[in-house]
Amino acid sequence: MAVVVNDLVAAGPLARAEQRRIAHAEVSADEGRAELGQYFTPAPITRLLADMFEPPEGRVRVLDPGAGVGSLSAALVERAANEGWQCSLDVTAVEIDDRLLESLGSTLDDCRDVRQAVESHVEHADFLAWGASRAAPEMFQQVRQSFDLVIMNPPYGKMRTASATNERLRRLGIRTSNLYSAFVWLASRLLAPDGQLVAITPRSFCNGSYFRAFRQALLDDCALRDIHVFESRDTAFRDGAVLQENIIFRIVQSAERPPVRIAVSSGSGLDEPRRHEVGADSVVHPKDPRLFIRIPEDRTSVELAEHLGRLPQTLAGLGVTASTGRVVDFRSREHLREECADGAIPLIYPGHLKRGRIDWPGKSNSKPCAIAESSATEGMFLPAGDYVLVKRFSSKEERRRVVAAVLEPGDLPGNVVAMENHVNVLHVSNRGMEIDLAWGLAAYLNSTVVDQFFRQFNGHTQVNAADLESLRYPDVDSLRSLGAEARSTEFEQAATDSLVEGHVPALEGIR
Repeated sequence: MAVVVNDLVAAGPLARAEQRRIAHAEVSADEGRAELGQYFTPAPITRLLADMFEPPEGRVRVLDPGAGVGSLSAALVERAANEGWQCSLDVTAVEIDDRLLESLGSTLDDCRDVRQAVESHVEHADFLAWGASRAAPEMFQQVRQSFDLVIMNPPYGKMRTASATNERLRRLGIRTSNLYSAFVWLASRLLAPDGQLVAITPRSFCNGSYFRAFRQALLDDCALRDIHVFESRDTAFRDGAVLQENIIFRIVQSAERPPVRIAVSSGSGLDEPRRHEVGADSVVHPKDPRLFIRIPEDRTSVELAEHLGRLPQTLAGLGVTASTGRVVDFRSREHLREECADGAIPLIYPGHLKRGRIDWPGKSNSKPCAIAESSATEGMFLPAGDYVLVKRFSSKEERRRVVAAVLEPGDLPGNVVAMENHVNVLHVSNRGMEIDLAWGLAAYLNSTVVDQFFRQFNGHTQVNAADLESLRYPDVDSLRSLGAEARSTEFEQAATDSLVEGHVPALEGIR
């Protein structure tokens, strides 16, 4: 198959690295890639990473963890050569896959050809083990190393919990079972003072409790300086068939917290991004205990966040709790039923949430609509009542991320109900709430302003219970009056938005 290199990389070491990347992708296909979490970086995307650095001076130590065929190092060296950086580059490329070592070495040779002030060497090693021994040499009898620039596309996948490498990381205080966060966390420990790290990773670390310790570590030791987001989640790694919302970010080993530069592009790496700057507090609110990283893509998004941040209530303040549905269907298959008969209990799936209400059992729902009542399932039920249900998953390309509906007792037969695990449930002490409050909460969550705000910090298409609990809400009287009117209003987006603005003056006119 002929390899056509884009005009953007038509000359220099990056063009040759791109040819090697494509050749390896064609030969190896998926063999071994899933285990290693490998997704090689296309040339246009490598340029975006390399362009994010502030030009350094003097002797600069560069680290490329999980280097692959060396595309990221090549992009960085090309930029330094083209812009005439006043520095020498000493590149350390760490790669575990012995199938890539020859190509990696050739790319680094090409880098030395284009810029004489480049030294390089390859470390054939697992970066997590290699880096751990250098981040804490007193533990592992190694020489401590630090780096001025780190450029990386870490692997995506899970670590083996019982591995020796994971134990090493735990001794360093790095506690995560996710490969990409482990790579970035460890690499940040290897930064010299004022050192810069640029990475492309899934956006999933920006919110949720799972990554809180990772966010805490990064934000305690470093400052976020740049973030680049993509409008499409299937473009950046299209030839690798990766459907993942990714971001590129730059952190600096510094206590200073200057404004953060935000860039937004299609994901191809070929279009000119839209750019703007926001205060650091607009990205990570200083009073947010969850340390969510919000990415306002324009000035309107900043104003939106400020307005919602001034709302007076939280779910906890309203006496409401968010939980995930208790039925995990693949674990409960023997109890699922196609019909709600013979003592079975109604079961709600995301597909039953339609236009703000519950459509059960539905006309063409392929999922079961009931679950058997038995000693094995009795802990999965809630008493009939007025609940707010919210879908947990959507695709990035869907028009709405937050989709809520009200479940009323009359919507289902019987005195108890079960919710599948892909549905969030808003309840009061595991019981329903007053009906006007339920309708008010659902209308508020279904508003355009909430959906737009939610997308600032939620980039992985999930709506978790913790995310719902992190939002600010109107006061209870405003929610009740909103709900009383929403109950009798046919669900349309424009009508819902008008209702919310009419009952919550703080949100008027900010869409």
